[in-house]
Amino acid sequence: MIKLAENTISQLEIISLSNWLLSNPHLTKGPLVKEFEKLFSVFVGTEYCVMVNSGSSANLLIAYSLLESDFLNNKKVVVPAVSWITTLTPFIQFGYEVFLCDCNQSNLGLDLNHLEEIFIKEQPSLLILVHVLAHLNDMDEILFLCNKYNVLLIEDSCEALGTSFKNKKAGSFSIAASFSFYYGHHISTIEGGAITTDNKKLYDLMVSMRSHGWARDVDNNTHNEWKKDFSVDSVRDLYTFYFPGFNLRPSDLNAFIGISQMNKIQDIVNKREINHFVYVKLLSSKFWIQESKFDTLSSFAFG
Repeated sequence: MIKLAENTISQLEIISLSNWLLSNPHLTKGPLVKEFEKLFSVFVGTEYCVMVNSGSSANLLIAYSLLESDFLNNKKVVVPAVSWITTLTPFIQFGYEVFLCDCNQSNLGLDLNHLEEIFIKEQPSLLILVHVLAHLNDMDEILFLCNKYNVLLIEDSCEALGTSFKNKKAGSFSIAASFSFYYGHHISTIEGGAITTDNKKLYDLMVSMRSHGWARDVDNNTHNEWKKDFSVDSVRDLYTFYFPGFNLRPSDLNAFIGISQMNKIQDIVNKREINHFVYVKLLSSKFWIQESKFDTLSSFAFG
């Protein structure tokens, strides 16, 4: 049997995790989650990161937090025809009107002509990109179209951690982006995921809705604003759920592994790039090869 991946988490990391567990540490979401979030946001190049329990949960949280914001003009979203199922299903579950955009047969991204047709005809509020096999879409053209037609952009970057274009990494082109840390992806926390964003309001909503909808995890200024807006006193605040939420939290165990993985992320990205070019050299004369626009720093995923 051919395994999806081997040695994603090394033996040394397992030993380190075992020793940490023997110290009887804090296991649920705690300080290590915050430490991982900081490391990850710095790597991607965004202001904020919200760690969650899977990449699918990341998409779910983005889709719902946007409904609780005032960013959308309507509930219409464009989703790539080539994507993962949980890129699509959260929008269906939350009652969005979904429009599938055809695939660009050269790079497996979006067909720009079809995308513009949808923008003109349907006037959607939202577009989610999927960077298939870590190949970024035609970012210049897509960003131009989103700006022209006033469409908000989000990214499913679960296969594209580390890929960059014009010195910007996947996950930093949009208002929010999702990542997966499943065992077969670039880095692993066994199961896990994250959202990156530069938008403080969206970040606060996601941090709250990640944990049931309470305000315990937001900063003091935001917390006090919500108490005032909702007329909640300090006694009731501890048991007030400000937004309809979920339990999508990771544990400090996941974050402990993630922090270790971040120490070698650049090596992982570089090795995947080398492997890609080996495959291109050996197979391009015999098989179709996905085209890509990328800088020196690139990364290619297989699942």
